[in-house]
Amino acid sequence: VSQSRYEDIAFFATVDVTVGDLKRLIVKLGDSLLEGVELFDQYHGESVPNGQRSLAFRLTYRSGDRTLTDGEVDPIHQAIREGLKEHFQVSLRS
Repeated sequence: VSQSRYEDIAFFATVDVTVGDLKRLIVKLGDSLLEGVELFDQYHGESVPNGQRSLAFRLTYRSGDRTLTDGEVDPIHQAIREGLKEHFQVSLRS
């Protein structure tokens, strides 16, 4: 029986970067094990740098035939984090 694995990623992004663009990059970098990407928090205001917003996504990883290990998920999740920093200059919070 396979189980889904959830990983959150939170960061500050400039207000001109769309959620759609961020999601597209996450999906592109997510490999075949990334099943879903959902924005669950968006915040502007105190403690958020000027011209930016705080965003948090929940990423769902899943394999159809087994429960995924840290060794399978962690490198993909790290590639997504690095890709977001490189392409959109986000500041990671988690």
